[in-house]
Amino acid sequence: MADGQRGATPPDFRAPDLQTPDLQAIARDWITIWQSELSAMASDRELQEMWIQLVANWSNAAEFMVRLLPTARHDDAAGHAGAAAATGPAAPMAPPDDRDAAIQRLADRLAELERRLDLSGLNDGSSNGGSGSTNA
Repeated sequence: MADGQRGATPPDFRAPDLQTPDLQAIARDWITIWQSELSAMASDRELQEMWIQLVANWSNAAEFMVRLLPTARHDDAAGHAGAAAATGPAAPMAPPDDRDAAIQRLADRLAELERRLDLSGLNDGSSNGGSGSTNA
């Protein structure tokens, strides 16, 4: 072989450019593959039954978790005592934690501020049934 012919490629053949792939072609191929996969999944009866069972299980689990909630909190949030309160005894209340103490401190602070407003005459008394004083 002569030096000029070593490594030469035929004029009708081009090596693929590995540095810049054809992203448009790759994206088209990817979409085509997924479209065929999704079509196959949509026509697969076993897969449909599995999804139906999975959603039913999720629904049952969510219903079970809702039933575990303390009924007093659930009923108070809804604004009425519903059928859940009549189904059985109330769940035991959870022991108090730091959030309960923080809520109590806020409620105490709010009561103190309202008392100060009443004493200063700045409160119109609407929050305390009209018992506030006025500076007329």
